[in-house]
Amino acid sequence: MEWKPIETAPKTAPILAYTIDGGIDVVWWQRDFLDGSEYWQNEAYDDPQPTHWMPLPAPPREAMP
Repeated sequence: MEWKPIETAPKTAPILAYTIDGGIDVVWWQRDFLDGSEYWQNEAYDDPQPTHWMPLPAPPREAMP
């Protein structure tokens, strides 16, 4: 798989994102229920600023020991 521009990312599921600072993070599209703003969010609740994306990989077929 190759990185795709963030403008083409789905906003319906978490994605693997390459961020403006060169990091890789799991992000999702978030809508703020108080003011209606929309933005990419990550678990740290900082501003990840993704530039490219890939789908998340499939989980392992078998549980890890």
